[in-house]
Amino acid sequence: MGVRAAIVLAAGASQRMGAPKALLPWADSTLLGYALEQLALAGVTSPVVVLGLGHEEIAAHVPRLAQAVVALNLDEASGRSGSIRIGAAAVVDGATAVIVQSVDQPCPARVLMALYEANAEIAVPTFEGRRGHPVCFSSALLAELRAVTEAELGLRAVVKRHLVRDVAVTSPAVLLNLNDPESYSSARIS
Repeated sequence: MGVRAAIVLAAGASQRMGAPKALLPWADSTLLGYALEQLALAGVTSPVVVLGLGHEEIAAHVPRLAQAVVALNLDEASGRSGSIRIGAAAVVDGATAVIVQSVDQPCPARVLMALYEANAEIAVPTFEGRRGHPVCFSSALLAELRAVTEAELGLRAVVKRHLVRDVAVTSPAVLLNLNDPESYSSARIS
């Protein structure tokens, strides 16, 4: 099975949402609590969670965070790529694959397991022919993840340089992107 690693990106300012996305209710938990629970069910023992300026409030409300490696991105201007670099730098040695997941893209464990089990350079879930998220990278690409920049299109540039395996799944959750109050309220499960 190998060592399964994950990076959960939760450092954004959540300006459109008006509240920290990590703390929004989701499936009897919070978005971050749900993400960590599903990663644990998928066999991830040491997920990396990248938090931003609101890290103290989030840590106070997400008990599961104690089972994760917390990395801080306090420079909001560094964007998503900055958080990916910080998260990738904290991934445990010996990892065979790493999922990169945004906190506002909740994904069930069965999908995460399918991505890990694909044993691909890059594995992307698809639902009814549409590509979704999160994306699973072979650990051979960690050096590239540690060097992504916004100027070079972040993860998209890494994906374009390598062979991608589409992994068909039965969960429409891979298409969720809870960027604003409307998308969150229409997708919310409790």
